[in-house]
Amino acid sequence: MRTEAMTDRLMKVTHLPVFGVGFVALRIAIGLEFFWAGVSKFGGWSAAGYLQSADGPLANFFHSLAGSGVVDALNMWGLLLIGAALILGLLVRPASIFGMLLMALYYLAHFTGNTANGYIETHIIQIAALLMFSAGGAGHIFGLNGLVANMMRKPCKVAKFLLG
Repeated sequence: MRTEAMTDRLMKVTHLPVFGVGFVALRIAIGLEFFWAGVSKFGGWSAAGYLQSADGPLANFFHSLAGSGVVDALNMWGLLLIGAALILGLLVRPASIFGMLLMALYYLAHFTGNTANGYIETHIIQIAALLMFSAGGAGHIFGLNGLVANMMRKPCKVAKFLLG
């Protein structure tokens, strides 16, 4: 039996159809953005230029990562898999957690430019949405998390965490 998630509580006090459609639309839109960003990086792309131009308090750390094939592969595949998970509504919690980490790294890599008009910009908005998804239930609304969870007789704690 699944415990009540944050989204379940929200749905009790909102206009259910509008909330559900909006929540799913946001999850899929962010998923498509991540997925396309990952796909577009295949074929010779490198994060070297982005990392070399890093500024702010962690600039030296980001400069040290420039030119690493491992960093390029992690970025490409991370974006692709996070996007696929959000689109499908499968393993939304871990995908959201890794997505928040990636967006925080992007934000910090170009901190000066990202904060030129205030501290809130696209990466922070994506982190906020991913935080909401990671709270639980996002993959149960028109997603595969609910189907997988229902197929398990007695899911273990790890499965409950992963499936939200």
